[in-house]
Amino acid sequence: MSALVINPFPGPQPYRASDRARFYGREEMSYHLQGSLLANRCITVYGPSGAGKSSLMRAAVIPALVDDQDISVARIDGWPEDQEPTRWLAQAVYADLGLGEAPAEMSAEDALLSAAKRAARRSSRIMLLYLDQIEQILYASRSVGASEAFFDSLNRLVELPVRNLRVALSLREDYLGRFRDRLRDHRRLLDHGFRVGPLTVGEISAAVCQAAAAGEPPQAWDLEQMTALMLQVRVPGQAATEEAEAQSAYAQVVCRALFQQRAGSGGEGGRVMYGSGVASRRGGASGRESAADVAGASGGEGASDGARMSGGASGGEVEAEPILRGYLETTLDALGPLRGSAQLLLEDHLVTADGSRTLRTEKELLRLIPEKELSPILTALEAAAILHAEEHQGSRYFEIGHDWLARRVFEHRQQREREEEQRRREEEQHREFLRQRTEVEARLAKERWKRRRLVVLSIASVALAAGAGALGIWAWEQKHAAELAYRAAEEQTQFARERQARARAAEWDALRQKQLAEAEKLRAEAEKQRAEGEKQRAEAEAERARAAAEVARRARDAAQRAEQMARAAADKARAAELRARAEEQKASRAAAEERRSKERLEKLIEKAAGRIEGRLN
Repeated sequence: MSALVINPFPGPQPYRASDRARFYGREEMSYHLQGSLLANRCITVYGPSGAGKSSLMRAAVIPALVDDQDISVARIDGWPEDQEPTRWLAQAVYADLGLGEAPAEMSAEDALLSAAKRAARRSSRIMLLYLDQIEQILYASRSVGASEAFFDSLNRLVELPVRNLRVALSLREDYLGRFRDRLRDHRRLLDHGFRVGPLTVGEISAAVCQAAAAGEPPQAWDLEQMTALMLQVRVPGQAATEEAEAQSAYAQVVCRALFQQRAGSGGEGGRVMYGSGVASRRGGASGRESAADVAGASGGEGASDGARMSGGASGGEVEAEPILRGYLETTLDALGPLRGSAQLLLEDHLVTADGSRTLRTEKELLRLIPEKELSPILTALEAAAILHAEEHQGSRYFEIGHDWLARRVFEHRQQREREEEQRRREEEQHREFLRQRTEVEARLAKERWKRRRLVVLSIASVALAAGAGALGIWAWEQKHAAELAYRAAEEQTQFARERQARARAAEWDALRQKQLAEAEKLRAEAEKQRAEGEKQRAEAEAERARAAAEVARRARDAAQRAEQMARAAADKARAAELRARAEEQKASRAAAEERRSKERLEKLIEKAAGRIEGRLN
């Protein structure tokens, strides 16, 4: 019986609630975010792409709140472009909170508000609405009117007088400026932010060692070796130290491949159950396949040189770059004859014109690809974590597992389009060459026919004119005809040579054009790499600036709170001083009254003594 392998690394997709026992490195941040969600009506969770916002919420924060606070949760993981976002949210709230179907006769906003009120009346439990990937509503391809209506409805939802309602919005940090600009009239949605930054190399190294020990079978990874490996996937431009920020999506792909390679080295034919708990396309608990299949779907770690893991199970040196470079290609190659359809599905239908991810329902995809091809493609890509799938209202929808994968797919599409354009130009040049050759051959045939006719006419004319001419004249005519034929043959030979020279020149010109195109392509790729490096450095600088601004804002807020507390203390001191003065004045009046009473008493005593003395006398 084959051994069961449970890979604790989900690959290029977020952790889920089922991965809670294998999610490490965010314990303190999870605790603080839970407190913020309980204390505030609306929280905006933001951070760089790949920092782990979705994983933190799904695998740590929400399960902990469900266990500790018994909250109810309605969750949206993505926003299909063919769905009106407010209606999509209302349907999810009705379904996840057990309220039945959203009323079709009500507007989307009214249905959403009604659902929140009904849920609040039915139970005093805290209900959390977790809306992930809000940046999808800000895409340029989205209707501005629908987006504005969504945020208006969301603002009214947050302002409802419902004490047990909490809303968490999650989006990429590079969309934060656009988000704030779009919501400038909805300040309630912007009151509280929570940034999820990338794990440092030191933090993620310790986390992956813990996760490997929680896999099946458990693996003991060397912390020093993992630190060296995670340094290879740090944010470009940062120093090679443990304080550098790691790119978690790349780290997940590398660790998933490494765990599977080391597990596979202990025995052939082991069966695999992914730690992410991916279900089969029809909803069954599949996620199980041979170790050889997973080797092909996790970056080529089963190949002799695909991953260049020189140490294998012995823990030798591991290089990250070959795994990352080959991950998508190896997964597509494993599809065999379906690779072309899978590649077109990813490149033409699951990334937008600017390279961002987009959602597609299964019904949409069935209109594009026959079911007999689509079903195995979706199953394989979902199992390899290339695609992320969710079910909503009885329909499944798909998106590419992570932004870095979408960027790689987008680069493949651009490369394919450049190659197609080059092939089109070459085919046009070939067709033009064939056309010119046909024209030349037609002209040559016409010239040959003219020369033959001219020779025949000449001979006939000479024969008629000479009649019974001498044999010498006839011989001269024959010689002349031969000379003419010779000249015609020479002309044809020269024309053929010219045609051959033109063909060679055309071939050389096509070769030069191809070489120039390849050189231009290499230069363009080099410029692109430099531009991406500059962009990444600029993004890093912008991120540090935003972090510094956030620290400054927090410091300002703390100073303001301290000032408010000082003012409150001063007000209390003034109030105490006024009370003390009032008490002093009251005591003075009491003392004066006591003196007056004493004086009156003394006068009464003196009068009484005088009367007694007068009586005695």
